[in-house]
Amino acid sequence: MSASMYLRESYLQIPLKAWKVIIGFTLFRLLLALILPLTPQEAYYWSWSRDLSLSYFDHPPLASYSIWLTSSIFGQNIFGIKLAAVLWFLGMNILWGKLIQEMFENVEQTFWTLLALNASIVFELYGFVITPDTPLLFAWTATIFALWKLIRSEDAKWWYIAGFFMGLAWLGKYSGIMLVPSVLLFVLASKTQRKWLLTPHPYLGVLIAIITFAPVLIWNANHDWISFAFQGSRRTASMGQWELRFVGELFGSQFFILTPYLFVLVFATINRFGRKLFSGLEDKILLLLSSGLVTSLVFIAVSFRSLVKMNWLAPAYWSLIILGIYYLFQNPSRLKRMKVGIFSSILFLGIGVSVVTIPDVPLGEGNTWSGWKNAAQEVDTIQDSLEAAGEAPFVFSTNYKASSLLKFYMEDQPRTYAQDIIGKPALQFDIWEKEEVLEGRTGILVADNRREYKFKSKKIQPYFDEITKLRTIRIENFNQPVRKIEIYLCRDYKGVE
Repeated sequence: MSASMYLRESYLQIPLKAWKVIIGFTLFRLLLALILPLTPQEAYYWSWSRDLSLSYFDHPPLASYSIWLTSSIFGQNIFGIKLAAVLWFLGMNILWGKLIQEMFENVEQTFWTLLALNASIVFELYGFVITPDTPLLFAWTATIFALWKLIRSEDAKWWYIAGFFMGLAWLGKYSGIMLVPSVLLFVLASKTQRKWLLTPHPYLGVLIAIITFAPVLIWNANHDWISFAFQGSRRTASMGQWELRFVGELFGSQFFILTPYLFVLVFATINRFGRKLFSGLEDKILLLLSSGLVTSLVFIAVSFRSLVKMNWLAPAYWSLIILGIYYLFQNPSRLKRMKVGIFSSILFLGIGVSVVTIPDVPLGEGNTWSGWKNAAQEVDTIQDSLEAAGEAPFVFSTNYKASSLLKFYMEDQPRTYAQDIIGKPALQFDIWEKEEVLEGRTGILVADNRREYKFKSKKIQPYFDEITKLRTIRIENFNQPVRKIEIYLCRDYKGVE
């Protein structure tokens, strides 16, 4: 089959109604990429893209590679950064549409399932905010799609394609490793697919995944396996005693990021189909269930002893939503309630997006982005003044995310430093070598009043001879304080022993 025929056939496999959902939400994300501010996380991963490497301290490189590509074409600006997320999610929506239509051959079901998937806050968020979760979600979907093709064709080549996308998921985020037990569960639970375990194909597929992941392995081998220690043994060691509050926090966050209706749908689906895992379910049902079940149960179990971040379960949800909508379509009497539920999710999503589009919205600790452009402009002015007086100042903050935002917003986007200046762990900033000798020079310190950034003079003072406050920037809206950022002049840096 020629490439043009394949593309035409692929297009026809997605119904026109489904294409309208895909294109509509893609245009919506493009609009958000144009008008929304840069988040601290995006600034951090963008800073990686300015120093390309095989991997990085706390995450693999795929998100930053994609930022490098889009920002190289569209400029070192917010849209150029966020476009990476939009493109990953366009690809994922196309895979969703093909998978749902091929599995169930029901135009209405494909349309409503895609609408539900795009109505969830968790998937919409990573459609215009680029983080390691974004390429992870795409590659996870592509892996499951390849296994669906394996089910349909019985062609062993799909094991190798699945292996490549599995490795790509690992290049996105380390939690992509959860695909391994998910796929193994599917094969073990399927009476028709267990035969593959007696062939070399699944194992060679894993080998391809490892080869795809090789850049991260090479980088870690040259850095004392620091990423695996950070993400693995150190996190395990940080687990405390059994605490129900972590479970409550997890389910509370999932209720919000899924939207209430989809939260109920997902966990009802886990309960409904999870009990039938080894009772002869169709392969397509087993594949969707296995894709989401392992990750869900693992992180729920972890939440009894440790904080589980709200995004960690994201890869589990898309296949469970597909499976949940499939179940509802088996009984037409449920469809009216389903449609009301999905529209309620769209309304919930709309309210959430509307809030964050308000400039300098007062969300307390939840607003992570306001004030940094103002601060960067002030720092540029101070730096110009010092350089005119013959000094060579450097800029730093008390948090690596703030330092990344300063770098992005400052004129010419220069090198900035983080809490590594005072001997505190600063993730990737610890890996980057200092470009110049800083001892004896003047530092411009920028700190705000968020808990994770807060300035504490007793921690800074030992590293400088003199610290003087120069500016205080206050951001307010609706008569509510949004952010307070303070700028200090720190004379005669002594260095870190």
